[in-house]
Parts: sequence; structure tokens; C-alpha cells
Amino acid sequence: MGVSNSRANYEFLNLNWWINEVSGNVQIHPKVPLEKLYFKPHGSGTVGKTWEDHHDLFFKLVSKYLNGNICEIGGGQNSVLNRINRFSKIKKFYCFDKNLKLNKKNKKIKKIKKFFNRDYFRKKFISIDLLIHSHTFEHLYDPDKFLKDVKSILSKNGKHVFTMPNMEPMIMRGYSNAMNFEHPFYYDEKLVDNLLIKNNFKIVKKIFFKEDHSIMYVTKKNNSVKKKINVSKNYNYLEYKKNLKLFSSMFGFWKKEMIKINRLIKKNEHVYIFGAHIFSQMMIFNGLNKKKIVGILDNDKLKIGKYLYGTNFKIFDPSILKNVENSCIILKAGSYNEEIKKQILQINPNIKII
Repeated sequence: MGVSNSRANYEFLNLNWWINEVSGNVQIHPKVPLEKLYFKPHGSGTVGKTWEDHHDLFFKLVSKYLNGNICEIGGGQNSVLNRINRFSKIKKFYCFDKNLKLNKKNKKIKKIKKFFNRDYFRKKFISIDLLIHSHTFEHLYDPDKFLKDVKSILSKNGKHVFTMPNMEPMIMRGYSNAMNFEHPFYYDEKLVDNLLIKNNFKIVKKIFFKEDHSIMYVTKKNNSVKKKINVSKNYNYLEYKKNLKLFSSMFGFWKKEMIKINRLIKKNEHVYIFGAHIFSQMMIFNGLNKKKIVGILDNDKLKIGKYLYGTNFKIFDPSILKNVENSCIILKAGSYNEEIKKQILQINPNIKII
């Protein structure tokens, strides 16, 4: 879901969608080995006002629980650490991220450039008062085990606060960033709630960021539960018919969109796609006519001049649109569309946007 310095040595794998005929759980199978999938960061969540607003809201939610031992998983460039100014109530801040970029120096910060592992704390008899992660849960290959591990290191009154994509409205609207190799499971709100309850978490608060972007959860250990919950009896997830219809509609929508886009770009000399990311990859590998594509546009300065992974298309800064004529932009960036559309028209009000 990122970029490459050259156009050589790309690896490909079929993106297969599986649905369980009993539960209706949807997943990508087979999955890419983690070492290959995350061999380098791709800058997701680092650029644009939508993400900035998301991070502000999430930090506001987290800030009231910044006490004691804190663990952040997968913070990266969006780490909550970057927004903390006072560490007086924080005992230690542990941050797990293989690609963590953090300039802030503080003796209370412990950077761990590895995937999260509960044994790191259990071997040292450390309990965590607040565990946080932002848009990490949807990347997990074993979410059930992850929740068990989180619960095992939380203190008695410890909080587990996280944010993740609100996938159901995203799939309903045909957003291609909802599920892919990096997001291998379909999580609707009901399934996430069930997973939390099954693993003895009490949902304290839920906040929605936009209708089609994220759900933020504040949870804590449910210390009142004395015996193991009978999940099959109380928390069944039986959504086969609903989810089959949901995803079938999405695939049908994609097919119609490619036919429509291919028809609309015929009259234009120069065609660009916005987003050096999964949005563009999904179109390119699902029937988009590539003959008129000049390149990919992106606001991430670290991507400019490189190539969208899996393609021969170079990445350009949107400013190149300033003086072009008879050109169009294919814009299918989900909940970021309006923000990007406004930017493009400010650069060149005569650009056609599809």
C-alpha cells in the first residue's frame, strides 16, 4: 500500500475475499507475511486535515487517562507521545513500533522497535494503567489473542482506549481502503463489541468520528465477571446474509465505476489519479484503462518522485496541475474526497474531477 524507489522486483498476490457461511465473518485469505507487508512505512494517517482532526479528537479522549504506566502500540508518526507536553502524572511511557519516528527526549519514554508482545511486561512484572492504539486493531492477524494479551497486562482499573475504521459505512459506500491485505478482517460495530465483551472488556464510551471514518472506544477490564462468558449462547455473530449482500453490492459498484470512469476519461489528453495508496491500486488492478494515465498525485512529500508499488506510475505533487489543460483527475479517496477536491480546485479551477 505504498511506494517504491524503482519499478523492479514487485511481488504480487491475488486479493481473495472469503466469507464464513455460518457467522458471516469476512476476511482476506491468504494473508501476506507480516515481514513483507510492513517492510517499510507508507505514511498513512500523516497528511491532511481529516487525519489531523481525527488525531486531535483521539488525543482529547485519551488525555484524561494519562496516568501511571502507559503503553502505546503502533504509534508511528502519529504517536500520542507527540502531543503530550506534561509527563508529571506519567510513570513510564512504553511505545511499540518498528517504524517509530520520535524526536522527543524524555527519560520516561521507552521506545521498543518491535511488534507488541505481552511478555515484555509480564517478565518484568509491570502492569499497564493505559493501553492505547490508533488504527492498529484492523491490521491484526489474531485480534482475539491480542485482546487477551492486552487484558493480561492491564492493572485492575486499567483502561484500553483505541480508534479504528468504521468499516460498515465504508463498505456500503464502496471505499477501497476498508479491506485489503493490510486490513484482513471485516469489522462492523457489532463484531468489535462482541470481541470486547467476549474477552471481558466493558465498553465505557464510544465516539464516532465522521459518519464514514472511525469509531473510538474507551474500554476497561470487566472485573465483575467471575466466570467465563458463554459466547456462543450470548454473543453470537450471525450475519451471513447481510454481509454477503453488502460485499456483493460493493463488488458490483466497483465494476460499474470502472466502466463509468473508462468512458469519462476517453476525451481527456492527460489523466491523473489522486492517492499513492490503496485507492489507486484497487482501480488499476480492477479494470481501469491505464493508457491515458500520466501519473499519481499525492500530498505526502516523501512519496514524490517515487512509484506507486506494483505499477509503472510515477508520483507527482498536486502543484503540477496549475497550468495544465484538458486534464482530469480520478478521485476515489473515500472520506477524504471533499478535502482533496477543494485543494485541487484551488490549484486549478478548470480541472475536471471524476
